[in-house]
Amino acid sequence: MNSAALTSALHRVEAVFGGMTAPAEGCLRCYTEEELSLLAVPRAPLGDQLVRELIHEGVDHFLDHPAVLRRLLPEFFACLAAGRFSGMGYMPTGLGRTAWRDWPSEQAAAVEGFLDAWWRETLGDPAPVHGVNAVWELCVDFHQQLAPLLRVWAAVPRGGNEDRHLADFVDCWIEDLLRDDGSTVLGWAEDESLLPELQAWLAGHAVDRLAGHPDPLLARKAALLALAHEERWVAYSELIASAG
Repeated sequence: MNSAALTSALHRVEAVFGGMTAPAEGCLRCYTEEELSLLAVPRAPLGDQLVRELIHEGVDHFLDHPAVLRRLLPEFFACLAAGRFSGMGYMPTGLGRTAWRDWPSEQAAAVEGFLDAWWRETLGDPAPVHGVNAVWELCVDFHQQLAPLLRVWAAVPRGGNEDRHLADFVDCWIEDLLRDDGSTVLGWAEDESLLPELQAWLAGHAVDRLAGHPDPLLARKAALLALAHEERWVAYSELIASAG
C-alpha cells in the first residue's frame, strides 16, 4: 500500500495533469489512429501497455511530444506507484528527454514531488516491488541529474532499510565504478559529469554506512573511489593482496 506522501503526490499529479489532452497525431507506423485518438479524449484510459509504449517514444513520434507526456503522467505515475510498470530500464523515457523543469511551475513541482515521494518510499521499503536499482535507474533517467536522489539518501537516519539498500547498491556496482564505467549504474543519463559526482558522493557518504556489511572489503573499496584512477588501482591491488 502506498504511503500517505506518495498518495498525496499522486493526487497532486492528477489535480495538475488530469483532464489534459494532446493532439491525436503521431507516428502511424507505431500506433493506430484509434490509439492516437485516445490522446485527445480527457481521462480516457490508455491501459498499461499503451502507456508503456508511449512513455518511451522520442520527440519525433508526435506533433507535440510534451503534450503527450503531460497527458500520460497521471496514468503512468499511478502505474509506477502500483508496481505494474514493466518497462524499467530497457530504453530511455520521453520524460528524460523533455525539459519538464521548464514547464509551468505547478506542473514541474508536481513531477518533482512524485519522483521524490516514490524514491523515498522505495528506499524505506524493505522489499520494493521494482527493486532499488531499477527505481534508481529510472529516476536518474527522469531527472538527468543525481542530486535529488543522493540528497534523500544522505539525509535519512542510519541503520534503516535505506542503509541496507545502499550496501546492496554499492555491492552491485562497485566494480564498474572502480573502472570508471558508468554505463550501467547511470543508465540513459547523458551528462558525463554524473559519474565522478556519484563516485565522490559514495566515497564521502557511503563508507561509514557500510561498516557492518558481511563483506569487510566493501567499505574499503568504496573509499577507493576518492582516488584518481591510477592511484585507485594500485591501492585496489594492495587491498586484494592484503585480504589473501
